[in-house]
Amino acid sequence: MLEILEHIKHDISRLDRKAVIALIYAAFGLTCIYYLKNQEAIANVLTGTRLEQFGDRIANSPDNNLPGLTWWVGVVTVFYFVIPAIGIKLYYREKLSDYGLKHAIEPGFGKLLAACIAVMLPLVYWMSTTYGFSAKYPFLRIYNGESFAGKTLLIWELIYFIQFFGLEFFFRGFLVHSLKRSLGLYSIFVMTVPYCMIHFSKPPAETISAIVAGVFLGWLSYKNGSIWLGLILHCTVAFSMDILALWNKGLLF
Repeated sequence: MLEILEHIKHDISRLDRKAVIALIYAAFGLTCIYYLKNQEAIANVLTGTRLEQFGDRIANSPDNNLPGLTWWVGVVTVFYFVIPAIGIKLYYREKLSDYGLKHAIEPGFGKLLAACIAVMLPLVYWMSTTYGFSAKYPFLRIYNGESFAGKTLLIWELIYFIQFFGLEFFFRGFLVHSLKRSLGLYSIFVMTVPYCMIHFSKPPAETISAIVAGVFLGWLSYKNGSIWLGLILHCTVAFSMDILALWNKGLLF
């Protein structure tokens, strides 16, 4: 028994602590997001407490589902950004700029961004005409007859962008740069696995595209130390999908 414990201690001592923490936290954080984002479950837990009204609001808003979506974005922001950022500053004692939040923009940023958008927008338009995407997007639902061409949609899109910031920071920033010392370029592919898996509830084409996007955007962050191009691309594609899906369904005007 003591010999086994010595082997375990020896093996653990050889591990890169930063990589281990990042991977264990990824499993923990994604698990918390999966369960805590369920507004109905949260409402059930809060039933009979002082927060019952809050739970009912996020789960059963009569006008639209914006309160529930805001709850979801709040949950993912905490686990994607707030907790990792605190860990980087207080435990790693490093700068957030070393994890994808560099202030400088890399050379050729504008040209690469324009090229990516030029490739993606026609694909987004085509996908927005298919049933799988038009049924899924936008996440916003309006129940009281209010037009989608109003402030509710604008508020949702701004909140949606916050979610993408957290997502890009977690996957392309925190995970890639925590793992790269131990895994090198393999850190990109390790990050892409959970990134793909969070898309399992989406249309198949989007889930498959997430593999390509994960590798490409992960490589950009790995090489340039920046998540900004990925963030702008994500927001552009998501906003375009929402608008085009509404347009094709005749709900925008």
